[in-house]
Amino acid sequence: MNFNEKNVKIARVGFEYKCIYIMIDGYRLMKAANQYSLDWEEEQFTAQLINFIERCPSTKNWKIHIKPEIRIYTEEIISGEKLPKQASQIDMQMLSWQSDYEEIYHVEAKNLCENDWTKNNGSKVSSSYQLNRYVNKGVLHLMSGYYPSSGCMCGYILEGNTEKIIQKLNSILKKKLLNSLKISSPVNNHSTIYNIKYDENKLVNIFFDLK
Repeated sequence: MNFNEKNVKIARVGFEYKCIYIMIDGYRLMKAANQYSLDWEEEQFTAQLINFIERCPSTKNWKIHIKPEIRIYTEEIISGEKLPKQASQIDMQMLSWQSDYEEIYHVEAKNLCENDWTKNNGSKVSSSYQLNRYVNKGVLHLMSGYYPSSGCMCGYILEGNTEKIIQKLNSILKKKLLNSLKISSPVNNHSTIYNIKYDENKLVNIFFDLK
């Protein structure tokens, strides 16, 4: 790795840190405002989270732009072999320009709960369904290239205990012969950040308790 390649890599790691940092700032503002309902779908939480992230001073200082519900265009789509509406779609994209290259970070978010529960409107929420969906439609999509690997998972905790949810997720990962979620160093004084190692990479998982 030459000098320029090394410094580009360091800058990109720094950008990942900045993205996670402003997500945490936005989460704190969102929770303090308490303008959401636990009955919401995950897209509603993400829409409000983006709104609060955009208000954070660090977002403006670091000149990070946020786009929701971004379609990922592959070579097959660009060449016309597949339709654009068949593109994978990820929940959030953060981007910024550093010198002559664009920094991009993606976030895929999923609702999570420890136990089955009932929303105020009477609809039932299955813990097993949400836990498996987090792994199958989130973690595996980021690991496999279905979504860009330059990104993280975000779990919205709507019911139950975060540590017990981590244990249940690890049980699912173990059955799929994947590495477990391992606690990571805090970022911005937020401690519920976990990594999953795969190949020579790691997938960051950040959990936000919205109860």
